[in-house]
Amino acid sequence: MKTYGPVPSWRLGNSLGVDLVEAPAGHTKTCSFDCIYCQLGHKVFRIQSPKKIDIKEENFKELKKKIKQTKPDYITFSGEGEPTSNLNLGYAAKRIKEITDVPIAVLTNSSFVHLPQVRKGLNACDLVIAKIDAPNQDLFEKINRPYHGAPLTSIVQDLKKINTKLAIQTLLFSYDGLTNADDAAINGLMDIYEELNKSKPITIYLGTAHRPTDAESLEAISETQLEAIAKDISSQLGIEVRYYQKKEPKIISRKITDEVLREEILGLLKRRPCTLNDISSRFSNMNVSGVLQSLINSDLLEIRTNSKRRFYLSKEG
Repeated sequence: MKTYGPVPSWRLGNSLGVDLVEAPAGHTKTCSFDCIYCQLGHKVFRIQSPKKIDIKEENFKELKKKIKQTKPDYITFSGEGEPTSNLNLGYAAKRIKEITDVPIAVLTNSSFVHLPQVRKGLNACDLVIAKIDAPNQDLFEKINRPYHGAPLTSIVQDLKKINTKLAIQTLLFSYDGLTNADDAAINGLMDIYEELNKSKPITIYLGTAHRPTDAESLEAISETQLEAIAKDISSQLGIEVRYYQKKEPKIISRKITDEVLREEILGLLKRRPCTLNDISSRFSNMNVSGVLQSLINSDLLEIRTNSKRRFYLSKEG
């Protein structure tokens, strides 16, 4: 278990990341999907079933220390791996609740939600943010590129069995003639949202591909278009819809050494590309620019531009 961040999240505020699944050497992620838009690239270690991965007591001590230092709004299971691929998700959530009252969220692609043990782990969290990017199996396979045997209809039915608070996250984009932001796709997605909301009230998070990825022709949709789609869904379905908007991140001041700063920046960027403003806000009053340049000179980081914004990315993997 690795702790990173907190990252500035448009959904969760200052989100302290907890990574339960590390990617093997030579890979940037461990996942049952290989989504076109993935910010971690496509050096994926593919998995088809979850397993228990041990978590050490010292990991919780480190998390407790980080919580005290950074005062996050949420603790979020995310990172290099699909969190539900570690069957110790529920154990980790329960242990974290013993040391803090900060709410726990989990970002999941929902691929293992058909398993009772996985649902039990999800229900130990305060908020489940489940990915649904497509209205049908064909588009689902083209966008999310799941392992063989992951039917979208089953995922939708199994999400109804989640007992804790549920949000559905959809990332809208276009790519080489493929899109999930046209009227047909949005109408199909609304059918899924409505079906889930009848089972229990949900929140919808609409995002877009604003971070860099290996798919160079991937295009984000505008904030104006996102807002219009969000308002349309909300007015038609009566469901709360939140959409991605650029915001100034909250400043977090910490007193750490340059060595720790270097390690934390590498750990953060290994799991999420960030702008200089994102990173600087996490380590106020620290020599962030100097450390970033040192990491670039050491060939550990690279810079990519996406939507006219410069992002720092890890070159590990």
